[in-house]
Amino acid sequence: MPHYIYRSACELAQLIRDRQASSLDIVKEHLLRIKERNAELNAFVNVFEEDALAVAAERDRQAQQGKFLGPLHGVPVSIKEQFWIQGKRSTINAKFHKDFVAPEDAVIVDRIRKSGAVLLGHTNVPRFLLDYQVSGDLYPEGKNPYNPACTPGGSTGGGAAAVAAGFSPLELGGDLGGSIRNPSNFCGLYGMKPTENTVPLHGNIPLPQNAKTFLVHLTQAGPLARTLDDLETLWKIIVGPHQSDRNTPPIDWRAPQKKCLSEYKIAWVDGWPDHPVSKQTSGAIREFTEKLAQHGCAIENKSPEGNLHEESLDLWMGIFPYILAQGAPWFVRPLLKMDLNSKILKGLKKHRREFDKAFAMSANHYGEMLLRRSIAISRWESFFKEYDFLICPAAFGPAYPRTKIGSKLRYDGTEMIYSNYVWPFLACFNASGHPAMNFPLGLGKEGLPLGLQIVGPYWSEPALLTFAKHASQLTPGFLKPSNY
Repeated sequence: MPHYIYRSACELAQLIRDRQASSLDIVKEHLLRIKERNAELNAFVNVFEEDALAVAAERDRQAQQGKFLGPLHGVPVSIKEQFWIQGKRSTINAKFHKDFVAPEDAVIVDRIRKSGAVLLGHTNVPRFLLDYQVSGDLYPEGKNPYNPACTPGGSTGGGAAAVAAGFSPLELGGDLGGSIRNPSNFCGLYGMKPTENTVPLHGNIPLPQNAKTFLVHLTQAGPLARTLDDLETLWKIIVGPHQSDRNTPPIDWRAPQKKCLSEYKIAWVDGWPDHPVSKQTSGAIREFTEKLAQHGCAIENKSPEGNLHEESLDLWMGIFPYILAQGAPWFVRPLLKMDLNSKILKGLKKHRREFDKAFAMSANHYGEMLLRRSIAISRWESFFKEYDFLICPAAFGPAYPRTKIGSKLRYDGTEMIYSNYVWPFLACFNASGHPAMNFPLGLGKEGLPLGLQIVGPYWSEPALLTFAKHASQLTPGFLKPSNY
C-alpha cells in the first residue's frame, strides 16, 4: 500500500521537514509507480532513477543536519521534455533534435533544483510541441489516465498524465497556445500560464546548431498540480528576473486584499461569438458561476467590447510563424507552413491572412503585428479595470479520442475542424500575454474531467491564486482516475 502517492508536494515537503518521512522513501515509491505503470500511459520518456535516488539521499543528509534548501526540499518533481536538464537529451519528440543534449540547466530548472526538489525525469510531448495530443517521431503515444483511448492534451500532455496518475506530485510545463491549460483541463488539474515575460526563458527549448535568432513571444513556462498550494509554490520558485533574460522585469507582486468571494466582481462567458462550446461545458460553467453568485460574488455575463477575442486570435496567427520559422532558409518556410496546414491547422480558414503574410518574414509586417498586439493588450487591460477576472471555456468539451492530427472532431452532435476544439479558447490569451489558469470542476458524464479558465489582468497571479482558492471550496477540485 503506497504511503506517499497522491499526497501533495507541500504535504510531502512538510513530512520531510518534520522528519516523518525521508526523501529517499518518497522518491523510491514514485519511481516504483512509474516503473510499474508508465507503460500504460507513456507519461515519462526519460526517468532519471540513479540521479534521483542519489539526490534524495543527499536531501536526507541535509535534513538530518537541519539544512533545508527551499520549499520543495526532497520532493520529487517532473519536467516537460522541452526544458534543458544538464547532460540530458531535449528533443521535443522530433528527429531534427534527436541528438541535442542540454549543455546546462534551464534557468527555471536550476531554480527548481535550488528549491531542494528531486528531478524524476522528462515527460512526454508531441512533435515540435505542436499538438493537443502526444505523439511524435521518437516516443510512444501519450494517453489519458481517465481513459487511455483519449488524449491527455498537449503539449504538456505527458506531464499532466503523470501528475493525474500519481507518478509525480508536480510538473513544470510550458504554454505557447494552451500547452499548460489544455492538458490540465483534459486531466483534471490546476495549471497556470503566468503573465508573459515574468518567467525567464533561457534553456526552455532545444536550439538548432548555430542558431542566430531567438524571437520569443506568446509563450511562458508554468506549473501543473493537483492542488492550488502546490501550483503557487512552484510558480513562486520559477518567477522573477534573471541576468540571462533582460525582458523579464522585476515585478512588485502585490499581496491579495480580498478575503471572501463577496468582494469579487467577475465577468463570464460560456463561449465566444464564433466559437460556442458543448452543452456539457456550457452547463458546467453556468452552474459554477451560479454558485459564485450564491456566495455573494458579483457576476456578469460580459465580454470585451468589439470583437477582441477574434482579433487576439488573428494576432496569434500573425506572430506565431515568426517564432517557428525564425532563422529558417526561405525554401524551408513553405514546408513548415505546409506541415501546419496539413496537420494541426488543417481546414482552419479564418485568420489565414496574417498567418500567410508572416511566413514572408517581413520586418514591416512583424512590426505591425507587435503594434496591433500592444493595442489589443491595452483593450484587454481596460476590460479588467471593471472586472477582477474573466471566467471562460478552456475547450469545446472534455478530452477527445486519440486520432490522426488534423482529423475532424465530433462531440455533442457537433462536427468541427480539429484545431477549433481547443485552440480558439486558449491561444487568445497567449496572444495577449495575460495570466490564465485552468480550474477543474470534477468529472463529466463520460467520467472525463471538466474545467474552465480563469483569466486576470497583467501581474495578477497572487490575486488569481487567492480567488481560485476561495472558489475551489465550491468544487470537488482534482478527482483521481478510477484505475489509479
